Amino acid sequence: MFGAGNIAAALTFIPIGLAADRWGTKPLLVATWFASMIGAAAFLPLSDWRGAVLGSFLYWVGSAAFPLLSAHLAVATPRARLGRELGVVYGAFFFGTILASPFAGPLGAAIGLREGLAVAVAAFLLSASLTLWLARVRPTAVGALRLPRSFWVLLAVTPFAALITVIVNPLFPVFVRDVVAVPLERVGIYVGLVALGAAVFSALNGRLSDARGPLIAIVGAGALLTLAATTIVFAGRAEPVLGVGSFLLGSQSAANPVLVSALARVLPPSRANLGYSGFQLVYALGFGVGGLLSGVLYDADPLLPLLVQMALALPVTVTVAITVSRVVGSREAIASLASKND
Repeated sequence: MFGAGNIAAALTFIPIGLAADRWGTKPLLVATWFASMIGAAAFLPLSDWRGAVLGSFLYWVGSAAFPLLSAHLAVATPRARLGRELGVVYGAFFFGTILASPFAGPLGAAIGLREGLAVAVAAFLLSASLTLWLARVRPTAVGALRLPRSFWVLLAVTPFAALITVIVNPLFPVFVRDVVAVPLERVGIYVGLVALGAAVFSALNGRLSDARGPLIAIVGAGALLTLAATTIVFAGRAEPVLGVGSFLLGSQSAANPVLVSALARVLPPSRANLGYSGFQLVYALGFGVGGLLSGVLYDADPLLPLLVQMALALPVTVTVAITVSRVVGSREAIASLASKND
């Protein structure tokens, strides 16, 4: 049911991106955010699973808000500080989603599942209401649907970046509980450290990308991922060392603001929403494959996801970093030459 709703909602990403390019980002951003909130609220009165189909679809439509928000920031933020602004937004998003997961179950057990869902819907309503205060950015005159070749190059490396960042995370709480033998009541601490790391490293890497370029920022994220997996593998049952590794594991989201910032340098403003929506679709594909691979590896041996991350994080991110750096560098050189000719 949830999978079907997710797939059906994903089919709306491109039409929503096209509509946002024509009529402006804010109206579509607000609409998708409130649609997602209504989808979550639709589960409150349910007594039969069939009614959850519509709720699931509306809930997952909210995923389209993320690329729209990225496009909105890309247009509304000066290029020199776009990376740091995206880093803060992405860091806040990952901090909230990762941190909320381990507390949802205990909250539902304490006050009831329906009541716990009501708390989540109330928070969702507050979040959706805040989008009403976003500045409205007038859409650029819509041109041809054709996107530059450099965009397709960036899109081609995106699934690999997404895949390597999610190899460990899906089953990390299970690893902490079953392999490291951390008591259940303390598992949330390590998930919280991952969330804190995601917020910190996303913000720092966005700033680093603005200051030193995407090459150093993406390679740095890969080095941190390698160090995180190595630290956790060799931590054994030493919880302080595991805590350090958990915090470093949050660097899984550090490359995201860099990739999104790079897209802003190659996408024409008139097709920003379409481009970011396409990026979100491809990123989700790599993310989904990575999550599936994580489960297969973990079933074979709980250490395998960590060992794969240790072996592949740096080679994959170096490849992605070189590609992104060359694409961005060539586009900036063309823009600089054009400005001199003018």
